Amino acid sequence: MWTSSRKRLARLEAAWQQPATRSAHFPLVTRYYDLVQHESTYHRLPDQTWADLNGDLLFELLDTTVSRIGQQCLYHRLRSPLADEAALREFDAAATLLAQQPGARGQALLALGQLTAHEAYYQVDLISGEPLPTVPGARFAPLLALGLVATLLGGFWLPLLWVGTLSLALTNAVFHFWQRQWIEHCVRPLLQLGRLHRAGRELQQADLPFRPLQQLAAPLVQLGAFVRQVAFFQVADSWLLELLKMLLLLDVLLYARCRVAVQQHAPAIRTVFEAVGYVDCALAVASFRQRHATCVPHFGPTAEGIRLQAGYHPLVLGCVPNDLTLAGSGVLLTGSNMSGKTTFMRTLGVSSLLAQTIATCPATAYHAPFCRVLTSLSLADSLPTGKSYYLVEAETMRQLLLACDAAPNSYLLLLDELFKGTNTQERIAANKAVLEYLQPRSWVMAATHDGELGALLQSCFAEYHFCETVTAEDWYFDYRLKAGPLTTRNAIRLLARLHYPAQVVAAAQALSAILSTQAQAESI
Repeated sequence: MWTSSRKRLARLEAAWQQPATRSAHFPLVTRYYDLVQHESTYHRLPDQTWADLNGDLLFELLDTTVSRIGQQCLYHRLRSPLADEAALREFDAAATLLAQQPGARGQALLALGQLTAHEAYYQVDLISGEPLPTVPGARFAPLLALGLVATLLGGFWLPLLWVGTLSLALTNAVFHFWQRQWIEHCVRPLLQLGRLHRAGRELQQADLPFRPLQQLAAPLVQLGAFVRQVAFFQVADSWLLELLKMLLLLDVLLYARCRVAVQQHAPAIRTVFEAVGYVDCALAVASFRQRHATCVPHFGPTAEGIRLQAGYHPLVLGCVPNDLTLAGSGVLLTGSNMSGKTTFMRTLGVSSLLAQTIATCPATAYHAPFCRVLTSLSLADSLPTGKSYYLVEAETMRQLLLACDAAPNSYLLLLDELFKGTNTQERIAANKAVLEYLQPRSWVMAATHDGELGALLQSCFAEYHFCETVTAEDWYFDYRLKAGPLTTRNAIRLLARLHYPAQVVAAAQALSAILSTQAQAESI
């Protein structure tokens, strides 16, 4: 049903204000990233780091994209940090313009609104440089079509040939309906190509000062003729054309031609695809900035380290902001469970990631060098491979060590309770050795419950902590990062607040006092 541009724009503008309520089809959303992730680039976020930083939830928070192509490009952007300040400043300028100029935003929304169909997810298949799948038996289609025409015309001289015409017509009809579902599946990437071409042309004509749009003139011209061929598959209202498709196998013949032509046009299709996705990503970031307190990041030399001011996690409602300077020495975080250690590490990781992908930080200020984020926050044992938790930890840390050796001073490492899969003595020893090795080669923030590590690493790590307050009536966390080591222990008191049996609490307190006395005696 036809809808006026004004009504469509009002609907698109309202949707742009908030994250999409649609469910994210992640296997489809990730297809562009999966296709190009092996291409050379500064960094690709590993699956473990993406999971540790709650990447899927972060994507959903940012996803106010209009088109399916925009969704795919946004996911790819979030997993592909850049070390190109000029490119990030260009993207920041694009998002700022779309936020501040309703007219330009409206033109972009209307253009992108043509690519909301589910089939638009499959356009990524057209940029791989590979031909589309073949249709079984397609090599016989030219012979069947030519045979029908030949017997039909020959029948005017030898009517007996019309028997062959009828036989071939029946054969072609059966072949057509047999292949119809397969062809409909194969042409899915092609069905939205005309809309992609039209959206790219409208964005170019909108005179938006975005570099990807300024490169569209030649690709749009190249795609024009190809789009007209593809339009044949979308004509479905003419009974005469449907009859000709059935008898002459026109859809099979045209698909065979188009599937190979896709290779020739793949670079042009990719240029338009990525330009359209770029605009949609900028729109999504403009929306995110209006909904959240953010800043534009500043990038400096390695020697200046990382400075985060009033950083917060955008996925945590009412998150308490904190400041941090990470330069010279690493950071060792202590504190009880639920006090905020892991959330703060994720905050730093998300800030660094968003700074280098969408030029936007959930903070009042962010100043840092370009760095690759790697994490070890939520590992688990692997039942299918038979790997214990400790083995998974050890293998993960080995990869981090190798990465830092290969590219020193280019990684930000966020590590939570390393080697907790083994005994206390060996855990502390392994932690000290690994963290001491990593600190000169990277920026390191590590969380631990082992207070002994602070003294062992005091030459290269600064201690910070989070703490809670436990009273007879209640307990609460202020989630404020504080300098220095943790000096209070409230874990057993918390058990009492949770109404553990008094005998259990008393026994734990007594043994804790004995162990503390022994530790002090050994340290003298």
